[in-house]
Amino acid sequence: MLKNRLVLIDSFALIYRAFYGIPPTLTRDGHPINAAYGFASAILAAIKDLQPEYLVACFDLPKKTKRHEDYVEYKAHRKPMPDDLVPQIQYCKKILEAMNIPIVSAEGYEGEDVIATIVAQIRRSNGEIQKNIEAIIVTGDSDTFQLVDGLTKVYSMARGAQHALMYDENKVQARYGLPPADFVDFKALKGDTSDNIPGVPGIGEKTAAKLIQEYNNLENIYENIEKIKGKLQTLLIENKEQAFLSRKLSQIVSNAPIEFELKTSRIHDFDQAKVEKLFLDLGFKSLLVRMPVSTRTNDQQTLF
Repeated sequence: MLKNRLVLIDSFALIYRAFYGIPPTLTRDGHPINAAYGFASAILAAIKDLQPEYLVACFDLPKKTKRHEDYVEYKAHRKPMPDDLVPQIQYCKKILEAMNIPIVSAEGYEGEDVIATIVAQIRRSNGEIQKNIEAIIVTGDSDTFQLVDGLTKVYSMARGAQHALMYDENKVQARYGLPPADFVDFKALKGDTSDNIPGVPGIGEKTAAKLIQEYNNLENIYENIEKIKGKLQTLLIENKEQAFLSRKLSQIVSNAPIEFELKTSRIHDFDQAKVEKLFLDLGFKSLLVRMPVSTRTNDQQTLF
């Protein structure tokens, strides 16, 4: 049976990537627009390349998350959102709304947690696991690699909408030498500078991967700590608590307080005139030729 395809947009990952990857651009009224343009371009690329039946955009909220309760320094080194980016978030949401793409978020949780929660919820119906829905996460970050399995892939836009790689279980294994299920323990050791997750100081990506390959997880590493010699053993012993904290911070959770119904994210055709006007107002004339053709009917048939 062919799988239905749900695409989940890691919105802020794409917005930030667009903001820093596309030169500053202004609307006719002098407002910054580069991030919104890149975000719209990425959405159109995902629709064209992935041909989803369902699509949802997941957002972070501008408040501290559960992870800050565990570690006050979580993401503490990050600067506030740039002034030129702040007004563009609303442009991005207007684009999604015009295209009938639902926006989902949850207070205290990050967009990745919302993504994982949605995937977990669509996998179960009446207590049974559903195997006819393929989930594809569109992002610019590697954090969601831990969610990859036989029914979930990551479409990583490495250098903008024109350069993307699809990560399945084999692709993650080939890149890191580890299956996706081991990705959280791997990050617990090496840390993550982008999120200010400390990991174990002195342990980099290669050493972390080697340890996980040999011992599978943190618990096994510490149960066999006497087999690990020299400076590496010392680093692990001295930073044991920090390693387990880092794993907790790295773990994407799938219990965000949302109730998601798959049918609400089905891609309906849209008011094409409304989308065209919005794109023209924003100066996105070049994107109009990439828009799917609307076939709106009174029955609201889907685009694909």
